[in-house]
Amino acid sequence: MRSPVSLRWVAITVFVFSSVLNYLDRQVLATMVTIWRSHPPGFSFNSDDYGYALSAFSIAYAVSALLIGWFVDRVGLNRGSAISVAVWAIASFGTGMSHNLGELLLWRALLGVAEASGVSAVGKAVGMYLPPKERATGTAMSQLGLSLGAGLAPRFAVFFAYQYDWSWAFYAAGVISLAWIPIWLATARLIPPTVETAPPGGKHSFALLADPKLWALIGANFLSMTIYSLWTNWSPTYLVHVHHLSPQQASHYTPVVPICGYFGALAGGSLSWRLINKGMKPVAACKRACLIAAVLLLGTMTIPLLPTPALATAGMSLSYFLICAWSTNHYTLPIDIYGAGRAAFAIGGLIFAYGAMQAVVSPPLGAIIERYGFQPVCFTFALFPILAYLPVHFLIPDEAGECTDSLTVAVR
Repeated sequence: MRSPVSLRWVAITVFVFSSVLNYLDRQVLATMVTIWRSHPPGFSFNSDDYGYALSAFSIAYAVSALLIGWFVDRVGLNRGSAISVAVWAIASFGTGMSHNLGELLLWRALLGVAEASGVSAVGKAVGMYLPPKERATGTAMSQLGLSLGAGLAPRFAVFFAYQYDWSWAFYAAGVISLAWIPIWLATARLIPPTVETAPPGGKHSFALLADPKLWALIGANFLSMTIYSLWTNWSPTYLVHVHHLSPQQASHYTPVVPICGYFGALAGGSLSWRLINKGMKPVAACKRACLIAAVLLLGTMTIPLLPTPALATAGMSLSYFLICAWSTNHYTLPIDIYGAGRAAFAIGGLIFAYGAMQAVVSPPLGAIIERYGFQPVCFTFALFPILAYLPVHFLIPDEAGECTDSLTVAVR
């Protein structure tokens, strides 16, 4: 029998905690960079090195994204997620044991491979447990996990670094990640999904690479998520670099940014839900929500003009709010278009784009910020979501995905 509505959302909520851990593990490093400037870890590390660390993570994240998405589709949500979370916990332990930059880059690369499963797996869970009109809200729940993880990371890192040692922040993140695995497996046994997924007609997931709609989504993600990457990875550095705060002072401001991202994701999911309830098709509703967010994101240009840390944080928070509203709907589109059976692979394409973008952008971005500040970065990135919307508008029809129900069969 199908799971009742309340139980389906309980399952999604438990699964979303994997997103909390995904971003906690990766974002501890963002705050650790500012801590290392005043308390060196025993090896040289600066903003340029941080750019390389992001690049190592992002290259591995991008290169493995499609394969990891295929893996999750192939072995199933539960087994694929358990293996991935275990591997990223190991990578977190390894980061804490690093003695030089080379070791650090190696472990961050392994973390990138494992965490490439995170968003794909959540997308698959949303497709398995929720009907089409609820999926954008389910994706918004995923953003809650990402936002909580990113919001907790600064104080998490500061607490362990100043109370114990910087390594313990990474050890603790790894332990918590391992603890999630049995909790989810128990939940999955108690609450069955609404649908059991299977690729249609025996087609391999890689066949989707011949579909121009997927490439439109990939290209749009590459451009638009530059703003997401900026505030996810550089907001503590912004306050330290521009407003000359200490890491401890910055840690009091920066948790607000990712928390606002959750509300942005919820607003974006609620907007498309309302549009669907008014008669708009699911794909059309998500596209409309993306367009609205893209227009409003032009305001990102003004953030470097804000004179105080509080106003700058408000500006970053609003920008992150809007890009998360975009992201919620953009990451729902592959589920609506291709169905739950190949959702992990399709979303893996978007993850590939995000990782590739971050790998390409991070090293020069660190150098530009170090030399010229954030103003040219904010001005340029503000234009990208509008440009990103164009291929989505012209290559993805509003009727796309109307037959995806044929890709799944009800369980029991």
